Amino acid sequence: MEPKRVYDLDTPALLVDVSKLDRNIERMQATANAAGAKLRPHIKTHKCLEIAKRQLQAGAAGLTCAKISEAEVMSAVCDDLFVAYPIVGEKKFDRLDALSEKTKVCISIESLEGAQLLSDHLSKVGRKQEVLIKIETGLGRTGVAPENLETFLKQIGPLSPIRPIGLFTHEGKAYTKKGREEIRNYLDGISSAMREARNTFRTAIGDDPVISPGCTLTSRVLTEQDEFTEIRPGTYVFADTYCAESGVYDYDECALTVLVRIVAAKKDGRVVVDGGSKTFAMDRHPEKGHGVVVGHPDLFFGRLSEEHGVLLTDFPERYQVGGLLEVIPAHVCPAVNLHTRLNIRDGENLLDQWNIDARGCVT
Repeated sequence: MEPKRVYDLDTPALLVDVSKLDRNIERMQATANAAGAKLRPHIKTHKCLEIAKRQLQAGAAGLTCAKISEAEVMSAVCDDLFVAYPIVGEKKFDRLDALSEKTKVCISIESLEGAQLLSDHLSKVGRKQEVLIKIETGLGRTGVAPENLETFLKQIGPLSPIRPIGLFTHEGKAYTKKGREEIRNYLDGISSAMREARNTFRTAIGDDPVISPGCTLTSRVLTEQDEFTEIRPGTYVFADTYCAESGVYDYDECALTVLVRIVAAKKDGRVVVDGGSKTFAMDRHPEKGHGVVVGHPDLFFGRLSEEHGVLLTDFPERYQVGGLLEVIPAHVCPAVNLHTRLNIRDGENLLDQWNIDARGCVT
């Protein structure tokens, strides 16, 4: 018989509080609306068609994906997609062609070499492609440095199959900041850099560009004065330990927890649960470890192996083998990708189970 209560589920299991989920979706949509920006949420956090539909029904203008495979899945519910990742290689170009036949899709470029490969393919198949140019704003991964944007636009100008329509960035360094004021000051710097990039784009291309930052924390402090045309937060649907510790989210806004069972309780203070790195991923908050245990502030989630999660406490007598705990993951996005379904709850009641449709979509 299927369980009717979340605490009757086998463990580990992902639990999603549907009222918190819907509230998070509605609140971010309202934030974008108030700032005069479109909301194009990143689905890398939930990878779930049911949640994507909720975001679109609430007013999202489209969806953001990390990989072509995610976009292929999300095309079932959305006809306006952005792949915020460099697409390189003939196999991926062929899949992009096929996806473009059934839905509108914009992609990222960030290097002349990548743009040339894309242009060569587009010329061969006889089609054009809208792109956003990634701007490097300090994360140190990919992107064109703002001071090099003018040169880059001139370099890609002759690549006629490519149509630049705007600029985007990811403000990942916000997760090293603490408190609304510090995050707001950080966003001020991003806003300034993107205004300069917008002016450079206007001069070179002659059109007003899409200006698209993407970060859950900076989106929380967004205002109309930032002058962004769209935003691409992802983690906001669930929130996690990193969000709650940032100072702009609260723990009671965290919609997803991981239900785990105690498999060992030692007198030296070790409480071992049946969720390890295959359940939570390896991400670790510098102060809170691998996650925060709901209702048990004495527990510190200190260590993971593949199948074991080791929590530490000064009060081991409080915990017994067989007991259940709920953990807010340090970083929810990679944790969700390790599971096949979301268990939708209203308190202790199990309402539904939703597939994580784009789980494992890394190509």
